[in-house]
Amino acid sequence: MSLRDVARLAGVSTMTVSRVVNNSRTVKPDTRARVEDAIARLGFLPNAAGGLRFQKGSNVSLPMSGTISDENKFRDKENVDAVEQPGALTSSRRSAPAPQKAPLPSGDTARAMLRIVRAAQTISRVDLARRLDVNRSTVTVMVTPLIASGVLREAAPEQAAASRRGRPPIGLSLRGDKLFIIGVNIGVRRTQVGAATTDGRWLDEESFDTPSDSNEALARINSSLRRLRTLITEHDLISIGVSIPGPTDAGRKELLFAPHLGWRDVRVAETLSVGDNRGVPVIVENDATAAAMYEARRRLRERPHQTRNDFILVRAGTGIGVGLVLRGEVYRGTGADRGLLGEFGHMTIVAGGKECACGNRGCWEVYASAASAASLYMGEGSAGNVGTPPRFVDIVARAEAGELQALTTLDRVGEYLGIGISNVITGVGVSQVVVSGRIVHGWKFIQRSLQAAVAGTMAGRLSHWSVERGQPTGAGLGGAFEVAIEHYFTKLAKLTPAAA
Repeated sequence: MSLRDVARLAGVSTMTVSRVVNNSRTVKPDTRARVEDAIARLGFLPNAAGGLRFQKGSNVSLPMSGTISDENKFRDKENVDAVEQPGALTSSRRSAPAPQKAPLPSGDTARAMLRIVRAAQTISRVDLARRLDVNRSTVTVMVTPLIASGVLREAAPEQAAASRRGRPPIGLSLRGDKLFIIGVNIGVRRTQVGAATTDGRWLDEESFDTPSDSNEALARINSSLRRLRTLITEHDLISIGVSIPGPTDAGRKELLFAPHLGWRDVRVAETLSVGDNRGVPVIVENDATAAAMYEARRRLRERPHQTRNDFILVRAGTGIGVGLVLRGEVYRGTGADRGLLGEFGHMTIVAGGKECACGNRGCWEVYASAASAASLYMGEGSAGNVGTPPRFVDIVARAEAGELQALTTLDRVGEYLGIGISNVITGVGVSQVVVSGRIVHGWKFIQRSLQAAVAGTMAGRLSHWSVERGQPTGAGLGGAFEVAIEHYFTKLAKLTPAAA
């Protein structure tokens, strides 16, 4: 490969390429970008040992690294040590300046890159670098070994217009033709088991009423896993993500307590790692944390300029769970008790209030969850009525019809929800909140009182807060998929130079 090949690809002269490699300030930014992109596309990375030497009139090869894991051989193009330009004065006693080694991408950066690629399907290296706030060459460092190993693919370059110099950006995407993941969402009412490819394409799904006995429930799940593995033969299973309605142990293997199911100390991962699943990682995650991972991916897809923002996910259905995302990463706490992080649904908001399934009184979820609306509705002048309490969607339907009792109930639910949200904002210090789960079906009736409750608190007066609507469904099984894919991405990040 010669210097002329780089120049031809970038649509510039060989002298311009030399100046870019020399880090000359006389090169225009857009021209520099084209040259750097051309070097990256040709697959060459300057190493730290010898730099680049261009001699006038000679064919010069750009050295490339030979070992993926040797981080000393990966360099950012903009920090290549100076090279001798044609015609410059040289001295046999003068040595080249010491190379300035560029910082390598971290494991978090590598995982963030994979998340963005999966959400975008496809995205150019230039856009990736912009969204990650890194150099284009840093993106090349991360994606090169993943392309070589078949994890990522680059789309064939489009045919450039005759009037355009150089080629358009090549699109990166995550390959999903070989591997698949399984997600298991254990809900208080229903359990879902599904399969999806690593690039996000759903393959199959089934659901059943959640048995009251944990052993029976896990046996049903194992039956579903066997069926999926028998059905999906053209892909290899790489991980199983399980979303559960309660806190987990620090190792994300066991369910500690599911109040609404009455389950304690259930060895979920061990029970599901049997038969054909033996050796396949099983990761167990709290459902609110899994939903926060799902919401983070949705934001990556719909809000490309908010790659690493902070937000709180409040998931309200049968109970209330909270997930916390900081700079695009789900925060799980530290230490042996980190599985308890996010259990704000069981904080007391009414002293000596109604009894909660967890054994406490006055918990937030007893007053502000979708399930709590039924008891509030029945208590609003309907104590004498005999019959099954209405479902949340029934209460919303009655509110749509203008029923005062339903409207009052949802207004109260919104107020209680706002009280708890303001507490979470104050305690965590993050003021952007997303509400998801069944409670969202009644959003238009709870939104006003919710926002009024937050606005009246210190958090509402001192922070630039926002509370927005998320998705009522989808985050359950979708969150379980995110748990599985995140484990896969963590392993892939070790293939990049950041692993050293």
